[in-house]
Amino acid sequence: MAKKKSTMAAASAKPKTRSGSSSSSSKSSSHKFALIISAALFVAFIALCSIDGVNFESLLPGRAFQKRRTTTLTQPATGDLFLNWFTANGGVFHPISHDGGDIGVQITIQKFEGMGWGLAAIVNKTSSTIAASSTSGSDNNVCSSNNSRHTAAASSSSSSGDEKDDDRSCSAQQQHPITNSTTLVIPHLAPLFTIPSKLIISISSILNTYSSPSSSRSSYYLPNFYPVVNKVLLSSFPHGVGLAKMSTHNGVRMGLVEQDVVIAMMLLTEDCLHHHGGGGSNSNSFWGPYLDMLPSTPIPRLDTFEDEDYVMLNDDNLEMVGRSSKQRLKDMFFGNNRKGDDDDGYDDSLSIRAVVRDMIQIQLNNNNNKPPSTTTTIKTRHDAVQVPQTCLRFDTFHKFIGIVSSRAMVLKGIKYLSPLAEMINYSPISSPEEVIPRSSGSSSDENDHHTTILGKDSEIIRTPFDLYHTIGADDSITVRSDRNVMIHHHHQQQQQQPLYDDAATDDMTTTTTTTTTTTIQIFEDYGPVDSSLFLEMHAFVPSNNPNNCAVIHGVHFLRRQIAPGRSDPNSTMLLRALKALHLTNNPQSTQFVSLEDVCVRTNLSIVDDGNLIGRRPASDAIAITSLLLGESSEIFTNLELLKSKCITAIESNDIERIELQCARYPGSRNVVKHALVNAAKRSVEMNDAVTMETLLSWLAETEKTEGVGGGKKEKLALALRFRIEERKILESISNSTNLMIDDESTKHTVVVEASDDDLDAKISAFNIFIDSLDLPVNNIRAQAVEGMRLGTVATKDLESEEAYITLPPHAVIDAVTALDDANISSPRLAALLKKLDSQQSDGFDVLIVYLLHERFVRKDQSKWWPYLDLLPTVEDVRSYHPLFFEEDEMNLYLGGSDVRKFILRSQRRAFERHAALASDVEVHDVLGSNVILDKRIVYWATAILDSRSIWWNGRRHLCPLLDLVNADTIGRSHETKKEESFAVTRASRPVKRGEQVFENYQQPNYLLFAFHGFLLENNPSDCALLMGSSINHNDPGAKYQYASRLQSSPTFCISGSNVDSMEELAKLLRMKHGLVTNKSESEPWLNEDVAPYLAQVLEERVARLRDGDESLTVTELEDKSILQRRRLMSRVVRSDLAHFQGALDYLMMKKKST
Repeated sequence: MAKKKSTMAAASAKPKTRSGSSSSSSKSSSHKFALIISAALFVAFIALCSIDGVNFESLLPGRAFQKRRTTTLTQPATGDLFLNWFTANGGVFHPISHDGGDIGVQITIQKFEGMGWGLAAIVNKTSSTIAASSTSGSDNNVCSSNNSRHTAAASSSSSSGDEKDDDRSCSAQQQHPITNSTTLVIPHLAPLFTIPSKLIISISSILNTYSSPSSSRSSYYLPNFYPVVNKVLLSSFPHGVGLAKMSTHNGVRMGLVEQDVVIAMMLLTEDCLHHHGGGGSNSNSFWGPYLDMLPSTPIPRLDTFEDEDYVMLNDDNLEMVGRSSKQRLKDMFFGNNRKGDDDDGYDDSLSIRAVVRDMIQIQLNNNNNKPPSTTTTIKTRHDAVQVPQTCLRFDTFHKFIGIVSSRAMVLKGIKYLSPLAEMINYSPISSPEEVIPRSSGSSSDENDHHTTILGKDSEIIRTPFDLYHTIGADDSITVRSDRNVMIHHHHQQQQQQPLYDDAATDDMTTTTTTTTTTTIQIFEDYGPVDSSLFLEMHAFVPSNNPNNCAVIHGVHFLRRQIAPGRSDPNSTMLLRALKALHLTNNPQSTQFVSLEDVCVRTNLSIVDDGNLIGRRPASDAIAITSLLLGESSEIFTNLELLKSKCITAIESNDIERIELQCARYPGSRNVVKHALVNAAKRSVEMNDAVTMETLLSWLAETEKTEGVGGGKKEKLALALRFRIEERKILESISNSTNLMIDDESTKHTVVVEASDDDLDAKISAFNIFIDSLDLPVNNIRAQAVEGMRLGTVATKDLESEEAYITLPPHAVIDAVTALDDANISSPRLAALLKKLDSQQSDGFDVLIVYLLHERFVRKDQSKWWPYLDLLPTVEDVRSYHPLFFEEDEMNLYLGGSDVRKFILRSQRRAFERHAALASDVEVHDVLGSNVILDKRIVYWATAILDSRSIWWNGRRHLCPLLDLVNADTIGRSHETKKEESFAVTRASRPVKRGEQVFENYQQPNYLLFAFHGFLLENNPSDCALLMGSSINHNDPGAKYQYASRLQSSPTFCISGSNVDSMEELAKLLRMKHGLVTNKSESEPWLNEDVAPYLAQVLEERVARLRDGDESLTVTELEDKSILQRRRLMSRVVRSDLAHFQGALDYLMMKKKST
């Protein structure tokens, strides 16, 4: 039953690319062939020696739920003892409530055949008629058993170890796809149980026991515990932090393997104490009932493999990982000066074994009421004789390393071994419907308006593992359901025995009440990790892992390998590009040999690209290689033109230009897909001479005969299973046919958007709503405006500086008024807003949650509904706001402009905010998962706040009606001031009655475009954004003290020949290049010393923009059939080019004049 709850922290503990250098890791073909033949003969041998033994059904292809079965099944009574121990020590099972009252759910544990212990729900459904559904059917969340179970309340009969798997219950998604109804048993995020802190093992709890003389367990204090363990860990992991006390607040993190070692030491100690007293009720360990639930034999994780297992695995890098892991563990356990395994004839004082011996010794002394030994480090064989030698064997330690690595959950980088939580088996969440059904669910809000459902265009983000495992203020851990657990009722119905007859008539019609009891297994998704981590740490290989990937070696992306020492101009340019973009692990290399290895999923996504918006390193490297070494010639007829642009960019040494022209050129994504397919084909042809049919037959033979070879057979099966799953991915990629991305960025036609037919009615309702607010001053009204959708008109003649609107607090949406309203409408919302307001000063998080709640939860019940209903819809905002722009589209139409980077940064910030909110259980409780997980909805709210917030006193506010005032470039800058308790806005110019009211926000076009989605013609505040100029550590000016006070990423705005706009940039460049910075206040920063450096920066920008100034012609800029956002992006590029060229011309003119 070995497994681990994995988070992204766990995934990041090892590289996703599982292969090292291709040139150094490969074996000779003849040697590998001989090993494969010997392994195949071993498989044939065990096939001839068939005896009963281990069941490998959990490894069969098509098995949806994965957990390794232990060699020896625990007796059923052990489960009852464990549950009694769990609840007696503060463990809590949470009730699962249902509105109808006809379903009762009890959380417990049960033994599931082929999977061992798992978390289960006993479902009792009462019906007033004869039951019309079968209790044996289930979907991929259900494994059912109607006749045996364990409960926390009483000791009831349990499934025995010799029961056979019921395939209908454990793979019903494949076996029974046709259903006619479903019943929700456990809703998404329902709390299942809470584990008290005393039952959770972590580094902190172990340090409190053995390394804290002032703790409540000071009688177990070992002075040598910390220094010895710390030294051992640092000797094996010199770049780690050693043994450290970690918390969710201090940011100090030990490596995951180091944590495994320390927790395994504790388990090894407690296991010795448990069995030293005979076990059971005579156990000397508090943890006895839990230890009895753990596997009695080592789990077959990667570092237990032997030679024939590694041969079957056929993965050089994983073999290296497994062998080095075992050797490192041995070095730590015995100490580096050992003579041999389990040899006591040496000084092992600096070893894990020595510390474990002391831990057992001090525990035994305390349990027997003996005073602690004055000699805290036992150094002689005579001193250690009191500790059974079986407790100090490496194999036992290795077993517990496997248990910890496979079972401990990782929360924010800290491992917690949590009894009961680690019994939940693995099943991936394969579709958003498992979290958010496509039909309305029950309400979780006081106002009963959680009716937003999963739409066909919803973009649901992945929920983090931490969301379902929350740490309480008392350090307890509450585990929640990570999906909607459903029972699917099939057409094949099964009548239940009635409990009693309610009535009978002459025509034999009866009414009965029946109770159906079904036990279903509860699963969870361990996180987005590939199957190498499951093999390495969990000791099983899922057959249904949507995050699995296959390694493709870098050499397979080349049609021909570059001969060592051979001169190749294109490969030289390729190496320069890879170094410039930091896409090579060896920046000192002088010749290109091959790309780095990558791990690729079936859908052709590359794990090594990561998920950072605007960053895709693996794809970039493949795109550059394909372009310069000719792989893309099959796709493009303009290869030579693209290659020429790339080479020009490389010669310019401009990193931004190299990225755009060499890695993000038009069609580059399609090029990468073709390269992946071709590389996968070469990988299959060159890396593995064994056919898929042969591998499957070997696996079948290995699984057919039980018991032969013992653990060897189990490890062979795992190796074959992993190899087969990886081969499936490679063959799937090789056979991919639909490679062309529907590249909307190259199309100029626009889809006609639906008209807002009821806009007039919405405006009328909104104006009535504004009238109801009884504003002290209101001289404007909302009105439809052609080309702008909405605007405001004056209801009387307005003089310059006359107040045209005065807003009292109740007419404004901000952090204060949102909380006031929530205190009345929703106490849970109010509690959440209070928490969020304390975390952020400008009120953004408070406003976005409140806006989402009012718009998508309360809807027309919100007091703000006339305003919310008038706002642009989600689809409206998606069509024009840069927050929704695709990167490929921006690369083409906005390439060369720093506004592209500015928008990508805004998108990253929106993503991070969304991820943080989606990780908060309270946010899900208040808004519903269907709202907070939908990227479109959350980004809509972000865009509304970015484009409509009005600021005063350092806080943002939504101001209905005032935020409908459109922008122009006339008059003074807009200003809304707080006057007494009111927010007052005054006219910046005279306005006649019936004329539209405008405000001048005096912002450059790049801000108007990035946050609002529009540009102003002839904007006097316009300028060209310049980012990326900073002082680097190797710059001449880096040594001066003032350099450290500068922003790490300063921004500048250059406005043509406006000298003032160049002053701040000139100042930075003077510092960067170590020029004199002492000057009088009247002396400008821009002079002849810094002018050449400034000209170099401007020339670089001009070259970039000229590369990108080819997307739309002047005529196309006026073509209304082309999407407006694309025309606007092209205008930004042309405007930036004009500004930078104007500044450059000024410098050239200044140079000539002097």
